[in-house]
Amino acid sequence: MENMNRSLDDIEFDEQHDKAAEELNENHVQPNSIPPTVGMVFESVNQAKSFYRQYAISKGFGIRTRSSRKNSKNELCYFMMVCSRAGKYVASNQNEMIGRPTMANDCAARMIVSKREEKWYISAFDDVHNHDLSPTKSRLFRGNKRMNLNVKRTLDLNVEGGVRINKSFRSLVCATGGYENMEFVEQDVRNYVAKQRRALSKDGDVKALLNHFSSMRELNKDFFFDIDVDDDNRILNVFWADARSRAACEYFGDVIYFDTTYLTNKYDMPFAPFIGVNHHGQSILLGCGLLCSEDTDSFVWLFNSWLRCMSNRAPQGIVTDQCKAMKKAIELVFPNTRHRWCLWHIMKKIPEKLQGYAAYKDIKRQLKQVVYNSDSVDSFVYGWERMITIFSLQTNEWLSSLYEERSRWVPCYLRNHFWAGMSTTQRSESMNAFFDGYINSQTTLQEFVKQYDNALQHKTEKETQADFTSLNTTLPCGSQSLIERQFQKHYTHAKFAEIQSEFRGKINCFVDGVVVEDKSSYYKVTEDSIHNEIREERVFKVTFERDTMNVTCSCLLFEFRGIICRHCVCVLAQERVTQLPAKYILTRWCKNVRRKHTYIRATYNNKENDPHIERYDNLCKTFADIAEIACESINMTKLLVDNLRSFVDQNGLQISPSPYVNNNTHKEQQHLHHGNIGHDVETNTNNVDIESLKVVKRKGRPRTKRLKSTSERLTRKKQSAKRSCPTSVHIADTMMDEPNTTFNNNIDGTLNTDYTTTNSIGPVPTVQSPEFMSLLASLHNDMQNT
Repeated sequence: MENMNRSLDDIEFDEQHDKAAEELNENHVQPNSIPPTVGMVFESVNQAKSFYRQYAISKGFGIRTRSSRKNSKNELCYFMMVCSRAGKYVASNQNEMIGRPTMANDCAARMIVSKREEKWYISAFDDVHNHDLSPTKSRLFRGNKRMNLNVKRTLDLNVEGGVRINKSFRSLVCATGGYENMEFVEQDVRNYVAKQRRALSKDGDVKALLNHFSSMRELNKDFFFDIDVDDDNRILNVFWADARSRAACEYFGDVIYFDTTYLTNKYDMPFAPFIGVNHHGQSILLGCGLLCSEDTDSFVWLFNSWLRCMSNRAPQGIVTDQCKAMKKAIELVFPNTRHRWCLWHIMKKIPEKLQGYAAYKDIKRQLKQVVYNSDSVDSFVYGWERMITIFSLQTNEWLSSLYEERSRWVPCYLRNHFWAGMSTTQRSESMNAFFDGYINSQTTLQEFVKQYDNALQHKTEKETQADFTSLNTTLPCGSQSLIERQFQKHYTHAKFAEIQSEFRGKINCFVDGVVVEDKSSYYKVTEDSIHNEIREERVFKVTFERDTMNVTCSCLLFEFRGIICRHCVCVLAQERVTQLPAKYILTRWCKNVRRKHTYIRATYNNKENDPHIERYDNLCKTFADIAEIACESINMTKLLVDNLRSFVDQNGLQISPSPYVNNNTHKEQQHLHHGNIGHDVETNTNNVDIESLKVVKRKGRPRTKRLKSTSERLTRKKQSAKRSCPTSVHIADTMMDEPNTTFNNNIDGTLNTDYTTTNSIGPVPTVQSPEFMSLLASLHNDMQNT
């Protein structure tokens, strides 16, 4: 009875549709090349819209839904899809000179679909357009764009990993084989990312932040966070630290680096990281804060929160800039902690404060000589007063204020204490550089916290890799010294490399005198070096106690960095010592120590996906494993594809392949290739082995860098005048501009790959040659003509 009730038009349509399907299978015609016809039936609304969309793409126009109706049951029963250029343009501004471009061209092409008996039929179809069609550009119409789940998931992961949007888009272009195969443009990607960000903060940025912290604590109860609010319950300050950072502080919280000079988010809240140094000399995160302002109250709140988080274990030393509010807060919260200033920040102010003097160059050279080459407090005081007198600097307020606080920044005042090998805030600044690129002035609080988790992940992985290398490989000794082998056995590669640097430096040291007493020997060790073609000698006093095997040097390198100096190594060799006491093998630098934080899984891998996304991720992983095996054989690949197609057919699934791949673009390219463009020229290269080009030998010394334009070279010259903060390879107390300092030779082999300096590239020159501009104009005209 059901078949008898069907109209003749329906039966005729089914016959035509079956015939078209047979032609499709026989001639391999793309599905989107079949034109819609009145009476064509579809199982769902999406199937009808997808069909018309693919047809529009193949012909070269865009589509959109013009109108729709619902029945008495509030169910969709009718909709009309029209060409993107339908409708008439109505100016919203009286001034036509500033009007916006419009697509409206009163095109009459349309497709009307109605619902009958749970099926969808085409009740009307017009295919006449009053404008040109371009199949190769149809992908740019809004209605023809599509972003599938695979693309969205890729973008979500890239954003979470800190990958820039433009790079994410380029990777997608490469994956599809070119821009012509893309179903969306870069602006669509940016719109999607912005939409996701708004969705995360739909209930408010602070509430999203609290939800994120709560979910982190659910993963690990030792996750710590604290939020300070005002009387109106508005957020003031935030502090948080994961369980791994809290455990690491037990081993590496003796010296911390703190800085607040990096403004990051859309609220301009200063980023305040607590950074330590691990057993590889790498930076390690020990908590982070966001402050409403840089006043004493905010710092007191933050330091108290950090102290409670770390079981009330105050650091032995803290390095900051010259902020007075920070100084006062440290005195209140950490009264027994040694506080020093960033030496690099002070020395970089020399041009600003002293450049107005006629003898500026001499003052600068003498100031650095006094600061870096003073072996004792007395020598520094004498050299400083002499400099002030010679250059008549008694009225300089900046130098006077520095001298009053000299115990906070002059190296000779600080070498008696341990500073873990670094004593400036450059580690904090390097951490700031880690966030550059995907943290900007519009970053929300929740996004910033997630990027901090990425930084934590990055640092954790670097520590894990360094642990693996130190435990499973051996850095060979450079000498036959048993003491060097002792360090080789216990220290990590990075710290053993520093020890080796001191053993190599021993070559330039010689004993110039010794006074032997009952239990001690007092050595005069001279270090010979050459700087700027000038030979220099520095004298150090080394004391050796035969009963306890204690050895101390006036350079105080071991007390300052925990690394035995070359002068002590020279004396130990003179005394025929083959085994150092355990006190000189610091547990802090050892590789065989089991530390609790390495067993704690960081909470950065928090997944907040809905079940749909989790199922999709699991399926993708399973398919990837199967595809890796099946791709090894043609038969296995064919069998897998056939089974997947059978699964799709059996479950009535609808798969819409991308209509841009190997379709319209290739057709037009073939048309152009076979057109009458020039004469056919035969090339006989099939049987010839083409070799690579020979490297052209240029005149003079071979280049080691790429060619640069004049504008870029000029820009680089200007930028080189600006001093950048030294990397962690250079110890700030011992190295600035001139290398002839007390400790430069002692530490010139430090391996610390945790920091890199970034070379800024100058702007692209705006002035082009006439030939280039002429070519650009011709290309523009050709594009307009198409």
